[in-house]
Amino acid sequence: MSAERGQRRWGSHRLTGSWAERIVRGAGLRESDLVLDLGVGSGALTRQLAAVARRVIAVELHPGRAQGLTAALGSAEAVAVVQADLLEVPLPRRPFRVVANPPYAIGAALVRRLTGPRSSLVRADLVLPRWMVRRFAAAPPRGFTAEVGPHVPAAAFVPPPRSDSAVLVLRRVRNRRW
Repeated sequence: MSAERGQRRWGSHRLTGSWAERIVRGAGLRESDLVLDLGVGSGALTRQLAAVARRVIAVELHPGRAQGLTAALGSAEAVAVVQADLLEVPLPRRPFRVVANPPYAIGAALVRRLTGPRSSLVRADLVLPRWMVRRFAAAPPRGFTAEVGPHVPAAAFVPPPRSDSAVLVLRRVRNRRW
């Protein structure tokens, strides 16, 4: 990976704790869900996810952020912090959920990866720029429904992005036999 590419991916707009709580609450997780937090940053979503799900895999590219989150969570058995590129880390083979605030620059690539033919994704709640969420809602990936979830104002982040965001809710379409 080039330094330029790595630096671009290391930028972040961190969700405030209250917004992270709202997004996790809106995801409707169950304790039995396996949940991925992709692009963890400071771990605002990860901390909320650990309080709900029995198993959370938190993926962060930046080594310092990954180490910081590992240290902050201490002995939280529910969370495994993985320092890796979220576009390259192996996805679980069993059904999984994603609740994440990924880097906006790779949002479309991440959606393509999560909805690919070999993915076992059941549902994803992704905080992305509003324009991108609307685009996916208008033309969902094959095999998935896509909807515009809650509006997330720029003020919900530190530092605030240039424009507002929203939650993209992707759900796998269940195969029906006629």
